[in-house]
Amino acid sequence: MSEIAEVKDIRFVIKIDNKNPVELVDLTKSLFSLASQFSSYVEKNGNHKEEREAKLYVKEIKSGSVIVELVELATVGMIPFVENVNTVVGFAEYCKKAYNFLLKGEGKKPELTQSDYKELSAIVNPIAKDKASQINFSTTINGNVNFTFNLDSTQSNAVQNIVKRELDFLKVPEQQDDKFEKVVMTWFQARGNIKSKSGNKGIIEELNKKELNVIFEDDNVKEKMLHSDINPFTTAFVVDVKILNINGKPSIYKITNFHEHFEITEE
Repeated sequence: MSEIAEVKDIRFVIKIDNKNPVELVDLTKSLFSLASQFSSYVEKNGNHKEEREAKLYVKEIKSGSVIVELVELATVGMIPFVENVNTVVGFAEYCKKAYNFLLKGEGKKPELTQSDYKELSAIVNPIAKDKASQINFSTTINGNVNFTFNLDSTQSNAVQNIVKRELDFLKVPEQQDDKFEKVVMTWFQARGNIKSKSGNKGIIEELNKKELNVIFEDDNVKEKMLHSDINPFTTAFVVDVKILNINGKPSIYKITNFHEHFEITEE
C-alpha cells in the first residue's frame, strides 16, 4: 500500500460544555496556548524537520457547545502527515499526563518550563471562570472517537492554583536590558541532538571569563551553528546575545542572531 493511501483523517477535538457565554479573548488565548504546546511537543518529538515544524489548523467549528476540531498539517504544502496519528494522539496523551500530574501527582513529573505552566493554565481558563462547565479532550481517526480526558471547573481552578505555586518554585531567569551585538563566542560544550534543550555551554570572553549555558531564540540559528558542516570546537562565532540572570547572577546566553564564523588558529 502506498504512503498516500495510508493517510487518515485524524483530528484533535476540544469540546467546551459551557454554561455561560465564553469570552472571545479567553477562548482565543486558550486555543493559542494549545497550539503553542503542540508546537513545543512536535519540536521535541518530531522525527524530521518538516514534522517538527508542523502546526495545528482548525478543521471545523461546530455549533451547540464550543467544539473545535484541529488537524496537523505540514507548513510546506499544507498536507497531513502519514505519521500524524502518532503526533496528534501522542500530544493528547501528553496533555492528559501533564494535567493528571498537576492534579493528582500521577506518573513522572513532566519537564515543564515557565511558558508551559502558563499555557496549560490558559488552556483551561474558560472553564475555570465558568462554574459547572467542562472541557473534553479527544481524538478521532476516520470518525472513530478516542476519548482522552476531561476537566471540570473545579479541577481547572485547582490546576491554575497549582500552576501558580509551581511558578513560585521555579528560578525564573530575569533578562537584562542590555543586548550585546557582534560578540565572539566559542563553544565549551555542545550537544549534537537538535531536540536537546540543555547541555550547550559557551564562552564570550569580553562579557564573562566563565562558560555559561546557551539557549537559542530561533532554531534556524541553532541548526546553522551546531548542525551544519562547521566544526563548533575549532570555530569562533560572531553572534548577538542577551544575558539572562538567575538570582541576580549571569547564567544564560540567549543567542538572538548569528552573523559569521571563522576558524580558530593556534600560534
